Amino acid sequence: MDNNLILIKEFSKLTGITRKALYLYDNHNILKPVFIHPDNGYRYYDQNQLLTAKRINLFKQAGFTLNEIREIMDGKLLDDEINNLIEEKLHLEMEKIKAANQAIDQLENLRNMITNPNNVVKKAYLKSIIVYEYNLEPNENICVALNHSEEFIKELNVRAKERIIKYKLTDNQIYPVSIALQVENKELNQSVITSYFGYETTQFYSEINPYQEESVLKIKEIMENSELELSGSYIYERILNPDDYLYSSKRLSIFIFPSK
Repeated sequence: MDNNLILIKEFSKLTGITRKALYLYDNHNILKPVFIHPDNGYRYYDQNQLLTAKRINLFKQAGFTLNEIREIMDGKLLDDEINNLIEEKLHLEMEKIKAANQAIDQLENLRNMITNPNNVVKKAYLKSIIVYEYNLEPNENICVALNHSEEFIKELNVRAKERIIKYKLTDNQIYPVSIALQVENKELNQSVITSYFGYETTQFYSEINPYQEESVLKIKEIMENSELELSGSYIYERILNPDDYLYSSKRLSIFIFPSK
């Protein structure tokens, strides 16, 4: 027998590909053994297939389907087509990372809510973010405004990451003035986007009922019970609810006060 042949067990160890996967690759015509012993059914691979196997493994770990891998190995895809597939995979993985980061933020917020049941202050510097700002009409319902702003965002073909309500403090009166949705696309028309934060803040976690206009009451309560030195006339409510619970009767929020 050819000394260059490698039994499937050893080939599996050398490539890091399980025997089960090697059988699967054979069935899908991706990587076939060069020789199957007629007496005992033992499968053998050639040493020249080691590099091919490792390349296949890289594609599999990168999220390529078996059909995509077969087309690549058969030379049916041009380099540009392969590069386009890679770009698609990169975009998908980046979206997963963003989703994971958002989940981490949500867990951090929940931990703060649990460990700070009495809305203990959290002081932190908030980095600047890009937002689309939807100005509210007098007495406009905030939930309706959230819907309107999201519809406009869809027309702009951008993705909103989070929602923020901006309130204005004037002559001891507090009222909402705009809805802001954080967006990722900085190439939007500058007339429809602005930036929020970029300064030190004092934050309070709270659960409120948006349909009872508890946000304004909560802001007043915080200001009455806390010694706050504000550096501006705007106060922000960062909504923590996921999309499915955005309009539920219990909204989890962070109230953000710019600090001196």
